[in-house]
Amino acid sequence: MNVKFTVNKKEFESALNAVTLKGKYKSSHSSKTAVISNDVAGAISDDGTSLTLTNASDTMAAMCSVAITDIQRSGSLSMFIFEVERVQKYLKTFKYDDMHITITASNVILKTESQRAQIPLLVEHSGITAISKIVGMEVNHASDEFPTFGRTTFETKIAVEGNVLAEAIKNCAIVGTATYRLNVSDEEFSISSVNFHQTENYKVTIPVISCEGEDSTLEFSAPLDKFCSGVMYLYLKDDAPILLCGADRKLIVAPYIRG
Repeated sequence: MNVKFTVNKKEFESALNAVTLKGKYKSSHSSKTAVISNDVAGAISDDGTSLTLTNASDTMAAMCSVAITDIQRSGSLSMFIFEVERVQKYLKTFKYDDMHITITASNVILKTESQRAQIPLLVEHSGITAISKIVGMEVNHASDEFPTFGRTTFETKIAVEGNVLAEAIKNCAIVGTATYRLNVSDEEFSISSVNFHQTENYKVTIPVISCEGEDSTLEFSAPLDKFCSGVMYLYLKDDAPILLCGADRKLIVAPYIRG
C-alpha cells in the first residue's frame, strides 16, 4: 500500500486545528486547555480530490475536508491514523506552500522541496465508532427535513456568518467558565455565559441569516469559535447535541448537563 498526494500546507494545518479543537473546556470547578483527541484519522475521497480528517471522543466528533492534487495510488487505503502533535511539530519548520504526503503501510511521510519528516501510523482510534457516524451522516441544508444523529432529530436550524458566531463565543469566553448557553426564542439567537459563583454573566445577541423550526435552549462546553469558517449552520434541540456544519466540515458536540 502506498498513496502519494500534494496539499496546501496552510489548508492542511487549518483542517488539523479544526478537528483537534484545542482550547478551553469545562473541568470540575475550573476550565482547562484540552483537545478532542490527539489522534486523527484521514481518508481520501474515491475521486482523489479531497482528504477528510476526522476525530472523536466520548462527547464530540469532528470532520473537515481539504483539497488535494497529484494523487498516486498503489494498493487500497480505507483510512490511516496518526498522532497530531507529532505532525504539527514538523509542520512548524516547513517553509513552502505545497506539501507532499506519502502514506505507506506503517508511516506518514511529509515532504517539501527541501524538508522531509516521517512519523509512524497508529493502529486504531479510540473514537472510531463516533467517527463512522459523523462521516456517514447526510446533511442537506436545503431540505425541509432536519437531520438526525443517533436518536436525536434536530428541531431548529440556524444559518449564521461563522466570523460573527466565533466573535460572540470568544467574547463570552472572557467570563472564564468555558460553558455557554445557546438560546433561540422567537427567531432571536443568543449565546451567554455565567461565572462559577453566578455573580457575573455576559450575553451576545447574534444576527442570523435564517432561522427555522422550534425554540431551543441548551448548554455546551467547547471552543466552537475555532471550528467556524464561512457560513455555518447550527442544528439544535433542547438539551440535545449540537450539530455545527460548514461547507467543508461537520461537528457534533454533546450538551453540557449541570450536576
